[in-house]
Formats: sequence, C-alpha cells, structure tokens
Amino acid sequence: MMKRRAILTVVLVLISVFCAGVIVTKIRKPSRSTFHIAFNEWAGFAPFFLAKEKGYFGDLPVELHFVASESDKRAGLHNGRFQMICETMDMFQNGRSAVPYPGRIVFAVDESFGGDGVVAAKGIQSLKDLKGRVAVSEPGQASHLVLQYLLRKEGMTLKDVKLREMESSDAAAAFVAGKADVAATYEPYLGNALQKRPGSHLLVSSKDLPGLIVDVAIVSDKTLQTRASDVARIYAGWCKAVEFLEKNRAEAIAVMAKPFKMTPKNFEGSASGLRYFSRQRNTELFGSESKPGAIQETFKMIGEILLANGLTRAVDTPASKIDLSVVATPMP
Repeated sequence: MMKRRAILTVVLVLISVFCAGVIVTKIRKPSRSTFHIAFNEWAGFAPFFLAKEKGYFGDLPVELHFVASESDKRAGLHNGRFQMICETMDMFQNGRSAVPYPGRIVFAVDESFGGDGVVAAKGIQSLKDLKGRVAVSEPGQASHLVLQYLLRKEGMTLKDVKLREMESSDAAAAFVAGKADVAATYEPYLGNALQKRPGSHLLVSSKDLPGLIVDVAIVSDKTLQTRASDVARIYAGWCKAVEFLEKNRAEAIAVMAKPFKMTPKNFEGSASGLRYFSRQRNTELFGSESKPGAIQETFKMIGEILLANGLTRAVDTPASKIDLSVVATPMP
C-alpha cells in the first residue's frame, strides 16, 4: 500500500512538472525573426554597427552584411534573405528592364558631401566646354552620376563626350598623366588629381549638389507589410546612433571603425566627405503626403538621367518607390 502511494506521488509530481513546463512554453514570448541588412563596405553605413553595439534595436535581432555585388543585394531582397539593403538612389534605379521592380525607399542614410566630384583640365572653364572632350569615369560610382548631372545641365549626355570607362583610381591617374580632359572620381583620388596636375581645377563637388548622392534604406513590399514595426525599429535605432555620434563623436568613431578594420583616425578620413541623415534631416527630405520633400523630385530626375544615358530601360515613379510611413512614425 505504501509502495503504491509512493509511486502515485512520483507520478503526480512528474505530471505537475510537465504541466508547468507546458504552461511556461505557452506563455513564453516567441523569439523575433532576425532582421538582415546588406550594404557594401562603406563608412556611410557605419552607424548601423553603432546602433547594434548600443542596443538601439531593442529586442530585435539584427545581422549586418557586407555585400559588394549589386545583383546579390537585389536577389537577396527579392528572395527574403535580406529584409533591407542600402545603396544610392541611382544604383537602385540603374539597369531596370521593366516596372514595377522590387523595393521601396523608407529612409535616408547618408549623402556624399564633398567626397565625389569632377576635375577638369585648365582649358575647360564652363560646362559647355565638356562637349567632345575625353572624360574618364567608373560606371556605378556616385561620381559617374555627378558627371551625367553636369552634362544634363547643358542638354548633353555621355554620348557628347569621349567617355573612357575605368576604375576611379585609374581615372585619376589618367587625368594626372594628361590622357583625359575630365575625370569623375572620389576621394582620395579626387584631391590627388587636383594636386598633381598643374592648372587643373574642381569643376564640381558633391558638396555643391546636396541631396543628389544619397544612400537610402530599401525594403521589399512584403517586409513593409508584414514587419512594419521592425522596419520602424531599425529606423529608430539608426536615428539614435546618429544622435549619439553627434554628442559622443570619439566613442562612436571607435566603435564604428572596428567592423571596417580601420583605426579611428583612418575611419575619420574615410567619412570626411559624407554626412549622416538624422531624424530631422530625414523628415525634411521626405516631407509628407500634403507637402512632398525634395527626395521625390531628385528620384525622378535621376531616373531621367539614367534613361537618357541608356543606363536603364524603365523608370518608376517616386510615388511607387518612396514610402513616407516609416519616417513619419513617432520615435519609440
């Protein structure tokens, strides 16, 4: 009799433990899916690492990936490997064969502010003088868009110059050697070209063209529909990181330099030609439904430039590709 009672007691204890486990399992908060963000190895994206280090994404697990290939970023966004990619607006529109194409711009990350530009030989004093000249540039780089923008101002396209496509470092070297009249490139090659070729001058810098070369955060329509709160959390984390950078620059730079395997001093140099977008600047850039911001017109203009130069076959509208809801979301 005592033995049966002992066995019964053990059974009841096991049942109670099992039930407790079931209850705990049921009430335990489900883990959140990881949010993957892809971008190339560029200092403009460094605050994402700062936000992750400081815990500004909250309980949302975030993984950051360096991805150099544009096709890999696009494929990853389309198949769900990446929930967000970051790149310039011209890169986002480049090489499209039809509309609609995947992706919606949800906030701005950084902009080139002196880091890209076009240098010209002594004999070129105005934009009209570019016609028929030898120009060197690297397709896909921001400076290549700057060159196209300059030509557009005088009603010209790349067909109106003798374009030689090459890497940006080689473009600067060709210009210094006198093999080109104009070179579109970026720092430090931009500054070196100016110093080494006598009589050369800076035709234009991205500092003179605010809002043109802007890196943006892009998500798929599915991510925006099913994970809107997570996208908002990423944006909030970004804004907090930029705010921390503004108030604690030395500490922030030390954190941001590590993923790029740079010293803080070298990182400062690489980031000297850019500006990060804060919450306020994003609000100004995106505007609202009733009062659209400058990004709408800039996106449209870039599409027209790419189409005129044969770099894309299809251009979508700003309304289809720019979402205003994330920037308008109140900070948590």
